[in-house]
Amino acid sequence: MKALNLFPLTIAQDIIVIDEHERTILINEIEKMQSTNKKTNKSIYAWTGDTKGYEFIFSNNIFKNLSKQISTSIIKYLELFEINTDLLDIFYQRSWATYTNNEENINFHTHSQSNISFAYYLLKPNNSGGIIFRSNELQNEIAKNIFTSSKIDKSLINKPNAYNSDKSVFDLEQDGIIIFPSKTPHATMPNKSGKPRISISGDVTIMLKDSKGFEHLMPNFKKWKKF
Repeated sequence: MKALNLFPLTIAQDIIVIDEHERTILINEIEKMQSTNKKTNKSIYAWTGDTKGYEFIFSNNIFKNLSKQISTSIIKYLELFEINTDLLDIFYQRSWATYTNNEENINFHTHSQSNISFAYYLLKPNNSGGIIFRSNELQNEIAKNIFTSSKIDKSLINKPNAYNSDKSVFDLEQDGIIIFPSKTPHATMPNKSGKPRISISGDVTIMLKDSKGFEHLMPNFKKWKKF
């Protein structure tokens, strides 16, 4: 039998190459952010700069090379969908670091205010955990909750596969970047390495340079009127 997979969710992986001197500079800068705004209580959740006042780190010139390389990957992602990027203005809406110590993680969430999100792994020790994506709309769910873990435990589902799973885990290596629609629920696995994991995340907003004749895509903010 031939399986035809329709209406995919497309997650992109790429590699960003930086030299070790630049990596050290970026790590030191992020560690300064994290050390001046440490968590006040013991928690299983990672330190995330976007909630600690460091949500625009690409405005810092030392991240200029990295942000330029990530921009290239974002363009390649849009081109997978045959989107004509010449008609768009593309903005880093927010950019921040996450600092994940041993046993810490990030819960499932979405970035509903943007179009595209990414995570780049600046420091990624072995066994430090990957990123998980979850679907809330299972196209193959022929009966309510048929693909839940309890159905696997009860042997109704023999084993999870690409057709019956509501979650997928990507365990990227250092310098890997993953790009996805911002509306996609995602989380991180606990860091089991005993060493810090540092990633740089961001949200990207796209808008038309000229919205004439278009209805749904965001018109350029230069035409907006503040009140």
